[in-house]
Amino acid sequence: MIPIFQARNVTYGRTSRQGFSFTRHKPSPILKNISFDLQASQTLGIIGASGSGKSTLCRILSGLIAPDEGQILYQGQDFATASETVRKKIRPTIQMIFQDPAGALDPRQTVGDIVGEALGPVPDRDARIRTALQNVGLSSDITSRYPRAFSGGQKQRIAIARALITRPAVIIADEAISALDVSTQAIVLNLLLDLQKRHGLSYVFVSHDLAVIRHLSHHVAVLDQGRIVESGPASDILNTPSQPATKALLENTY
Repeated sequence: MIPIFQARNVTYGRTSRQGFSFTRHKPSPILKNISFDLQASQTLGIIGASGSGKSTLCRILSGLIAPDEGQILYQGQDFATASETVRKKIRPTIQMIFQDPAGALDPRQTVGDIVGEALGPVPDRDARIRTALQNVGLSSDITSRYPRAFSGGQKQRIAIARALITRPAVIIADEAISALDVSTQAIVLNLLLDLQKRHGLSYVFVSHDLAVIRHLSHHVAVLDQGRIVESGPASDILNTPSQPATKALLENTY
């Protein structure tokens, strides 16, 4: 069976200065020969120390930036280097949930406009917006309200509804619950698990919280200095790690 989502020898930042995305202090981390397979309805957990390249990898996987080398494959088709026609077809099937729910939502837009933005003027737009909100446990009558009216957990649910509106097969989650308090984290995490069971979603889930990774992931990949140094079934990686980077992450957790 062909994996639903794959990375093949993805490298970013080595072949061209344009490959770097500069911040105030330093360029984003370099990624080197990243490869993995993600099966349908499963979760790949990505862990690594700060600065290891996790967020940059998420941006590449979601199509926000292109790798300098390598392939991103959706159902065997190269998404990273495809024509714009092909990318338009694939793009709705791969969505991203960002770390900061407040920063990810435009405060000038209503909830309805935020959630439905990716749909465009389709005939059933309003009904799909209401359904997406209900799927994440929010009332369908909040579409005319603005993000400032909601708590952090509710904002993240709105962000998840926006990711679900195009009926994706793959969701890239970059520290999607780290900005929430513990009780809200549990609610959102259980929501993601429920949505996976109901809709067969596949996740690439980045988190520094290894308890979350252990609970959510089928497989785990460990990122260290831009390389995957260890990967395999979640129980194997988290219970019997073989690499120093993985052992250090586990030791710092307890």
